[in-house]
Amino acid sequence: MARRSLRTKTEWINNDFGHVYLGRRLYRGRTPFQRMEIFQHGTFGTLLFLDGKIQISARDEDRYHQYLIDAPLLAHAAPLSLCILGGGDCFGLEEAVKHRSLKRILMLEIDRGVVDFCTRHYPAIRRVRRDPRIEIVYTDARRWLQAHPETFDVIAVDLTEPHGPSKMLYTREFYRLCRRRLKAGGILSVHTDNSTLFPDSFATIYKTLRSVFPFILTARVDMPCFGMGWTYRMASAIPISLRRLEANTRRLAGRGVLLKQFTPSSYLLEPTPEEDHVLKRLGRISSDARPFDKFEHSAAKVTR
Repeated sequence: MARRSLRTKTEWINNDFGHVYLGRRLYRGRTPFQRMEIFQHGTFGTLLFLDGKIQISARDEDRYHQYLIDAPLLAHAAPLSLCILGGGDCFGLEEAVKHRSLKRILMLEIDRGVVDFCTRHYPAIRRVRRDPRIEIVYTDARRWLQAHPETFDVIAVDLTEPHGPSKMLYTREFYRLCRRRLKAGGILSVHTDNSTLFPDSFATIYKTLRSVFPFILTARVDMPCFGMGWTYRMASAIPISLRRLEANTRRLAGRGVLLKQFTPSSYLLEPTPEEDHVLKRLGRISSDARPFDKFEHSAAKVTR
């Protein structure tokens, strides 16, 4: 990558802290719903930004999706159906098709522009989308779930952070809807932020999820392209078996499908005293009447 062709891309994390990426812009434009930018980077490969916020990198997207998609499928007793809410980059589908037991893989994504772009530019996604088990519906995920009584073994919430329209898919009413759309023994999977940089968001997502689901398992994972740690939670109406998760991960590896950036032992890590303090003292239950918006009080530069 010739230095004279390089430019910087700044992502502001909050009002006074951010990350700078040195690379080459491959694309910048708008879909009907959001601004999209693809940036080529020496360390991370291609980076996808939506409304100024990094979503994935080629280097570690599998880490993100293996905790969000593979983990609940491996923790479930016998998953036959998966519903992904959002997931427009389609790399969640790449993980889902690894699971032979699945008969139905439904993705509900409002922004066809992101799906079409990633399908054009990532050969792996073009291959994955040929799997006949996959159906993509371009719609508002919440409205679809409200209108359709279909139930699933696993629902994975692969959405942008709780800001703008997405904040309505992080409320107690929404999680109650998800619980109604889970089959007996079903698991909901959600990414749940960073407790140090975004303590209110971290605590609010947890408290809202816990108000609906009595059993939660948490993984604390470094996300290099985010420049911070990130958390992933599985929630269910019944206890989630870590032993089953471990056994199914070994079984999958025995089939030659190795999840290179995933380990079940991530769910054994105890919260730090600081994290406990955040959960006890901060956050609230987000509701439809008073939805939590992570960037409500942030400067405009944070989400552009």
